[in-house]
Amino acid sequence: MSGRRPPLTVVPGPRDERGREDHGAREPRATPGHPPGSTRAGLELTALGTGLVLTLALMARLGSWARDLGTFQSLYAVAFAFFALAMARARPAPVPRAGVLVFAVAVAARMALLPVTPTLSDDIYRYVWEGKVAAHGHDPYRLSPRDTTFVRLRDRVVYPRINHPELATIYPPLSIAGFALVARLSPTVWAMKSWVLLHDLALVLLLLAWARARRASPLAVIAYAWNPLVLVEYSGSGHNDPTAMVWLVAALVWAERRPALAALALAAGTLTKLAPLVALPFLLRHWPWRVRLLALATIAAGLGWFWSQTRGSDSGLTAYGRAWANNELVFLYLARVVHDPLVARQVAVALLALALAVLAWRGWDAARATRFGTRAGFLLSPVAHPWYLGWVLVLEPLAPSAPWLLLSLTAVLSYGVLAPPVDGGGFHLPLAWRWFEYGVPLVLAVVLALARRTGSRGPRART
Repeated sequence: MSGRRPPLTVVPGPRDERGREDHGAREPRATPGHPPGSTRAGLELTALGTGLVLTLALMARLGSWARDLGTFQSLYAVAFAFFALAMARARPAPVPRAGVLVFAVAVAARMALLPVTPTLSDDIYRYVWEGKVAAHGHDPYRLSPRDTTFVRLRDRVVYPRINHPELATIYPPLSIAGFALVARLSPTVWAMKSWVLLHDLALVLLLLAWARARRASPLAVIAYAWNPLVLVEYSGSGHNDPTAMVWLVAALVWAERRPALAALALAAGTLTKLAPLVALPFLLRHWPWRVRLLALATIAAGLGWFWSQTRGSDSGLTAYGRAWANNELVFLYLARVVHDPLVARQVAVALLALALAVLAWRGWDAARATRFGTRAGFLLSPVAHPWYLGWVLVLEPLAPSAPWLLLSLTAVLSYGVLAPPVDGGGFHLPLAWRWFEYGVPLVLAVVLALARRTGSRGPRART
């Protein structure tokens, strides 16, 4: 076949606003349904999540977090930097499949810390012990671990690490039931940590579903799901708070559409840990009278039985309520004012109850009021362990607060300041360092409040 080929023609490229050809780099094409820049934001968040997981993997390789406290806290600060950058990047633009990304990093981060042997806290050894006692048909509310009845249950791994072996259990009945279930399957630290991890992942899924129901961005859930304090305390040290927090969040999610389920969820949370009680007055207002009776009857019966079992002199709950204190600041000065630590505890409870009553009278919605209640309870408590802050962080996806998130960084100072404390488990952070722990977030809160106030006055001054 012969003939001339048609001449080649040059197709002009894209032109800028001045009519010149533009050969520069271009933004990657946006995913359908997402604005330009969303793909880039997704890649950045993926990189930050990967950095977080790799930092936690390095943290997991430490022989002992308590012995290598300085290295642990340094890696914790690096992990928090990745978390803070992710929180900052999550705000400007939506991200394709954001919920999948949040959950995938949450799973990977928790799995990275699952093999860690807890050394900053020995609570999980008590969980395993209480589970073994209950699984063998004994009553952990009546007998302390030192009782000779339990000689056959003692081993070389769990029993030597039990805290306060002279006291009977402190935990509510559904906590004990969960411990016993795990002990029947495998009375080990790893099984108990897996039990907590499963609840924590269920909690992350529930927070993502709640964000979707509120038409909020799934990226807000990063405030809890990727928070280093949450990861270290629950996946690393194995504290069982998520086994109750998941029920509190479920009660708030189901409060209006499924009130009966919400009432049962709140009862389950309260009988696992007592903290969900702060939500009770705000949820009751919106429930039909039959649901109110269901909630009140279930909680009253469960707590009444629990109270009847923990009134002895060797009760862990009695010792906790009367004498234990750690990492407190507001309560410290409250005790100095009333000159009696026991009276100060009663005053703290009264102040919290009064605050909740005022919020109920002013008509605050349940989620917002519960968020305030967990914050106030943490600050007023004589015992402010770092893992207690999880009760605040679990509601941060509603409206993340920079000062409270910053407190989740400084709270790890309660274990010591870059070096193992010489007094070991009996360590209490010196008052000056406690002021640093709480003071830095407080200063940030004041600065942000002044900035908002100045910004709100600016337009008025110009008009």
